[in-house]
Amino acid sequence: MFSLLIPGPAAMHRVLLRQLYFSGVQSIGVSTLAGAAMGAIVITLVQGNFGQSGAKAMNVLMISCMQEVGPLMVALIFTARSASAIATELVTMKVSGELRTLTRLGIAVGAYLIRPRIVAAGLSCMLLFCYFMAGALFCGALATPQAGLISEIDSSLSQLHLASLMMGLGKSALFGFITSSSACFLGLSAGFASTEIPRLASRAVLVSIVAILLMDALIAVAISLV
Repeated sequence: MFSLLIPGPAAMHRVLLRQLYFSGVQSIGVSTLAGAAMGAIVITLVQGNFGQSGAKAMNVLMISCMQEVGPLMVALIFTARSASAIATELVTMKVSGELRTLTRLGIAVGAYLIRPRIVAAGLSCMLLFCYFMAGALFCGALATPQAGLISEIDSSLSQLHLASLMMGLGKSALFGFITSSSACFLGLSAGFASTEIPRLASRAVLVSIVAILLMDALIAVAISLV
């Protein structure tokens, strides 16, 4: 499977697996908790302010989290955890001369370091999006008064459209690509001073957040025009 995503030696596949574990697997708990909190917040606000039924409140939760809140929250979680880590790692490798050594050995930096991180970012964000939605639906159903947990979740899933699911997964992957690409670009553009490490690590987070928000706004405008 991984050889189809990243053609090359097994070392590159190990880099991909490490990135998937760090960015995806280790962030599952945080993403699920964020989804649970968002589910409870949305249900409480909708029913408290608009007096909607449990089914309608769950539909609002499904639509808002699937298309907008979920991908954005997952992207922010990924950015906070991985953008600075990626930039710091690459800057450190450049300052210490590791990138120069890899180039002299004939190892393509893009294929060995950059491509696995970008691919892992997209796959990790899609995985985290699924756990975020699971947490949001479960906790949202728990927060719905006078309703059965199973029936509320089943009713919400029956209203799920494939287009909305694909949009949520696609936006999550796109935001992951943007975050990882920004962090990699900043990491490789560093100088050779050790002071570059904290500066570019914090800048990677800021640039990634701004890029994600701008991309989300562009997508929203494009969809409204279509």
